[in-house]
Order: sequence, then structure tokens, then C-alpha cells
Amino acid sequence: MEEKVFPSSAVAELMKKHLVEARLHTDSQNTLSDAQFANNKKAQAEIAGTIANPYFVVVDAKTGAKVAEFKLSPLWAQWEGNWQQFVADVAAKTGRAP
Repeated sequence: MEEKVFPSSAVAELMKKHLVEARLHTDSQNTLSDAQFANNKKAQAEIAGTIANPYFVVVDAKTGAKVAEFKLSPLWAQWEGNWQQFVADVAAKTGRAP
């Protein structure tokens, strides 16, 4: 998603208009300390209610409530269109014109 879908001009424009992106890295520890990685996994479980990867959650910044969630399908050719629809649906659900 980060390499192919998010940089697409159509997707990037939708995300810029309707989302504030924050990433919580939980699939690879890379440069995180053990404590940071553990905290990320804990936050993922609390916010998303799952430890599945990849997993995308939209959270209301004011209330912290989960607004929507997105799970990737195995059909990678559909990811961009599915993500665009997801962002448009979130925008509509939150009262923002897509």
C-alpha cells in the first residue's frame, strides 16, 4: 500500500483532503527498541482490536472512536480502487464531501 497505492495521484489527493495519516509500525521492529515495539503492538490491539497486518483504521481525532476499518483483499490489482472507495465512504460517513 505504502509503495504503490498511497503515492498514486488520485489516492494521494483523496488522502490529503480527508485523512491525517499516522502510522503505527507493528509488522517489523526495524529501528524500534523492544519497549517501543511492544507499545506499538499494545496500541494496535487497543485501537484496532486486532493484531493483524496490514490493517488500516480511521479514528475520530476528537473522540478516539473507530470510524472505519480496512482490510486488504488478496486481489492486489483492486487495492487502489478499493482504497479510493474506502476513503470516499469515510468522508461521506463523517459528513465531508468526497
